[in-house]
Amino acid sequence: MGDGDEFEVTSSEPAIGYTVCAGCFGDDDIQAFIRSNVDSNECDFCGRKSRTRPIAAPLDEVFDFIFAALEREYERAVDALGWDSAEGGYQGMHWNSAELLESVGLELPNDDGRLFEILAECLGDEVWCERDPYTLREDERLVGSWEDFCSSIKHERRYFFLRKAKNRFDSEYLAPSDLLRFIGKTVNEYELVRKLPKGSLVYRARQHKAGQTLSSPYDFGPPPVERATRPNRMSPAGIVMFYGSDKRETAVAEIDDDATLGISVGTFQTTRDATVLDLTRLPRRLGFFEQQPDSSEVNRYALEFLHRFVKSLAAKVMPGDREHIDYVPTQVVTEWFRTAFRHRKKTIDGIRYMSAQRPGGKSLVLFADRFDLVLSPGQMKKIAAAQSLEEWELRSRHEQAWLKLVRRRTERAVA
Repeated sequence: MGDGDEFEVTSSEPAIGYTVCAGCFGDDDIQAFIRSNVDSNECDFCGRKSRTRPIAAPLDEVFDFIFAALEREYERAVDALGWDSAEGGYQGMHWNSAELLESVGLELPNDDGRLFEILAECLGDEVWCERDPYTLREDERLVGSWEDFCSSIKHERRYFFLRKAKNRFDSEYLAPSDLLRFIGKTVNEYELVRKLPKGSLVYRARQHKAGQTLSSPYDFGPPPVERATRPNRMSPAGIVMFYGSDKRETAVAEIDDDATLGISVGTFQTTRDATVLDLTRLPRRLGFFEQQPDSSEVNRYALEFLHRFVKSLAAKVMPGDREHIDYVPTQVVTEWFRTAFRHRKKTIDGIRYMSAQRPGGKSLVLFADRFDLVLSPGQMKKIAAAQSLEEWELRSRHEQAWLKLVRRRTERAVA
């Protein structure tokens, strides 16, 4: 390295002649690179030795690997930043070589200072800045667009927000409609729409008062429209959806906010295949030092945004006066996926997401109301009579039903 004009001060030459083992670095990708390039039985930095096999790689090659990641994100300040001696020098964030290594979180767990010093010397007596410092990096632009989206629909305009506003959205941020389309395109690219096979079990917990017994599908299912008066994570008041979980314990945790109430869980089984947007199994993030082959189509910045976006969707919202406001962004995103998004030219049936109440738990919102619940002939007759309906009328409403209550269980009884 060091033959080109752009990085003429940077050179791996100070590292030549040294060997280093994987244990001298904390980053998994650097460790993997070292293990695949070992040619020495001794590490010059931690003193580790092996009589039987090579354990250390040439430090100059390790530096080249590290620098490949650094130059993807950073460049020389002299090539990119303005200079004004009266204003203190470079106009923008910048770092010297040692500060740059610290800023990217390079971990050297066994270092007494020598390894860090050599790596900084390889970078040279340079000042560094982010690449294209006067524009946002792609993941920063996307995250900023999401934060702007959330702020806008919470506090500025909740309806007709899809239309671009000249003054507000003439910036690097994506307009709300463009952001939603980007999210839809990204989840399709990463094949996050997956099949919920026929026969899958979904658990739905309900609270109840002492002496109250829940037994029918209607008892365990979503409420009728007139009783959907509270906002939920994915649906505003008045919009009915079916909330459930992959485990009984998760379903209980999602609703257990009053110890004076009993809890029962209904187990529903799907009677047909369904498709859900699965936000619980994202492709892993790429490490900072991880190199991608030229054939890779993974956009590391879009993937980083996707992880941060999903985390914000599942973030815990504390009950209180702001609950109906803080849920608005997830409600809007859910509505878009329910009505506008297409996977292979078809709509989807729901969204799977990580539970905010039980670590590791997974929850589901299915785009289903009580007419999607399967009723037995006896239940049909009883409910029709209770609601003063003709059986044929109720039966017609349940023609496309696909969620069948197969089990009931009391989790907590109260006297």
